Amino acid sequence: MSNFTAKHEKYAVYLQELYKKHRALDVEISEGYKKLMPDDELNMLKTKKLWVKDEIHRVEKNLVKLGPISWNVTMTQENLIT
Repeated sequence: MSNFTAKHEKYAVYLQELYKKHRALDVEISEGYKKLMPDDELNMLKTKKLWVKDEIHRVEKNLVKLGPISWNVTMTQENLIT
């Protein structure tokens, strides 16, 4: 029997969105370097990326507080966060 609750689902969906945002910002920053984007724009993107990463850690911490679930959230993180 699974102990997956509505709160787990809410956090898991939000976490997936954050992973995607983090990855998109990573790609955008890489492209910015290639296109010689101005430093202030790159710094803004890097700041957003750090905020998203902090939010990911906060959500993961909340998931841990909810207790164990039947699948591993960090497996996805390893593939998406650099």
